[in-house]
Amino acid sequence: MRKLSDTFLHDLQFGLLQPLLSRVKQDNTLMLAIRNDYINIYYRGGNIIRVKSKNNSRYYPTFDLQYNIFNRDIPSLPIDIASRNDVEMWIESLPRLKEIMDYYFSAHPKPEREFQQLVARENNDSTISNTSEYFISDIEFADSEHGARFDMLAIRWLASQRKDGTKCKVALIEMKYADNALGGNAGLLKHLQDINDFIANPVSYENLLETMENQFNQLDQLGLLKFNKGKSNAKITLNPDDKPELIFILANHNPRSKKLKTVLENSLVEQFDNSQNFDLRFYTASYAGYGLHKESMVTLTQFRQLMTKRSW
Repeated sequence: MRKLSDTFLHDLQFGLLQPLLSRVKQDNTLMLAIRNDYINIYYRGGNIIRVKSKNNSRYYPTFDLQYNIFNRDIPSLPIDIASRNDVEMWIESLPRLKEIMDYYFSAHPKPEREFQQLVARENNDSTISNTSEYFISDIEFADSEHGARFDMLAIRWLASQRKDGTKCKVALIEMKYADNALGGNAGLLKHLQDINDFIANPVSYENLLETMENQFNQLDQLGLLKFNKGKSNAKITLNPDDKPELIFILANHNPRSKKLKTVLENSLVEQFDNSQNFDLRFYTASYAGYGLHKESMVTLTQFRQLMTKRSW
């Protein structure tokens, strides 16, 4: 279950960790993600700081040394957070840690993860997030216990229904960056098959919904979602009987390539066009950008028609 304890949440809002939360809010290159009583702070889709809670009173921050492949100097940092000064030392180290990660990504680019964080920023915390209808509760979600792996977890909350927190719908999003990501063991068909099996297991799926509810409501409580809920200020609840959406965001498709056409015309993919377990959708940008709206989502049949009009 991905959820922060009441103590952890309080310390982020008002206590020891509040300067770290403020730093995230003031820096749109950073994203805070909620885990099982710890947080990941992402930079360019990579985890720049992880803060774990132990015994509900002490916090242990870490930086992944695997990013330091060029052996850059790393600031001397406290191994636990016991005071505001400890927090400030980690905050002051961020430019240096970012630089180390920049060097890493120059040698090992991860554009798909970078775009995931961009989508989350656009829809959760930007000048257009109030007009979005999809809010990202998590990126790079992996749960080995329940066999789940999703690029993004999202809550669809239509603008016309924003006063009612029970009107939300689950959206599971997979991002494919460039055409080489469309096939193979991590390709579009494999995702369809794996996600179909996952949703068919009611215990695993309901556990995921509970996680998404907790994450969204706690992100909202931390002030990391910018949108107008109306006067009700209602928390969201997700109904396991509602069919979720499975959305593919295909970034930087090459219109001269035949790979996408081949994948979409595969009969094994076509069988999911009318799945009993999810509504398959493909994202089409509203001219440009990654603001997500219901009207931007099309079915497989509609998407193929769009591709045909463009003559591939």
